Amino acid sequence: MAKYKVAVATNDGVNVNVHFGHAAAFDIYEVDEASGKYEKVEVRLKPEHCDGSCGDGTCGQREVQHSSMYAAAKNLADLDYVLCEQLGPQAIQSLARFNVRAFDIALPISEAIAKINIYRNKIAERALRFKSNHND
Repeated sequence: MAKYKVAVATNDGVNVNVHFGHAAAFDIYEVDEASGKYEKVEVRLKPEHCDGSCGDGTCGQREVQHSSMYAAAKNLADLDYVLCEQLGPQAIQSLARFNVRAFDIALPISEAIAKINIYRNKIAERALRFKSNHND
């Protein structure tokens, strides 16, 4: 069974209701792709500052917002998705550097995760159709 992980910015454990930049922590859920069932496996605190490993040699030259955004994204780099009430372009770009897909969605966590599972299934179906159309 394939599983994937989702980080959720929440302040009540029920709703996706926190802006990425304001989240002090993220609830981490592991989702079973086949059934859509999920469980909370961790609460991950957001780091305050970049550790200097931006990779572009400019951490010390950029503003604090850049370094904290990069550090927050790097902290979530092992996940597949991040769900927040709102995401700015810097957050989306920082997460994309680590191949983490980010969505701004203000829903109950259960509905938001269900939508991600539907999205994943549609992407998989399209990939199969594309592959079968191009192998004929």
